[in-house]
Amino acid sequence: MQALTLAILGLLCSSAAAVSSLMPDPQLTPGDAQTRDPNIICTPGYARAARDAPQKLKNQVYTLYGITTQASHEFEIDHLISLELGSSNSIRNLWPQSYITEPLSARVKDKLEGKLHKLACDGTITFEEAQAAIALNWVSAYRKYVGALPGGLETPASSTSPSSPPSTGASVQPNEDGSCPPGAPLKGSSTKKYHLPGGRYYDNTKAILCFTSEANAQSAGYLRAKGQ
Repeated sequence: MQALTLAILGLLCSSAAAVSSLMPDPQLTPGDAQTRDPNIICTPGYARAARDAPQKLKNQVYTLYGITTQASHEFEIDHLISLELGSSNSIRNLWPQSYITEPLSARVKDKLEGKLHKLACDGTITFEEAQAAIALNWVSAYRKYVGALPGGLETPASSTSPSSPPSTGASVQPNEDGSCPPGAPLKGSSTKKYHLPGGRYYDNTKAILCFTSEANAQSAGYLRAKGQ
């Protein structure tokens, strides 16, 4: 077990390529989605019909993560929020994930993606919840929605950044354009109102704070905006 723990620590700390193989850099890859509508995402064949990222974009992702050489089939350019959860091909949603790291790899994350898709389509959780969970920390989401990690691993802590909510889940800073990251999608406005995704004024609102839940927004003194 000690050897296994050291191996995982090596993956997390030894190099940029090693870090990217397990968890994305939240500064580079906070996650991005194009829809949360179950009527669209749950249509049979939706994920297969969605366009994959073009090779030119994949090459840009490798460059951002400092990966200049790789073994055959060592990495895939993975969608942090997967296609079957309504993701986009934005470069903010892509990172090089390893196929060959053990016991965690791209294939382990694939199992989580399938589980979240089923839960959201069944109505057990919302696609907003599924997207937020996988964007914040896919390994933690695996433990919550699938079960114990392969090899008996503990959940590695995700890196902290402006794109990731703090452990309290209270609030995070918005993106430069006033949008909110998938992990904290509620927009807090300058009028002390919060806007939910899909709300009447959501798209036109520039956030000054982003919240993970209505409870957190209300705790911060924000009121629910009309037209939600």
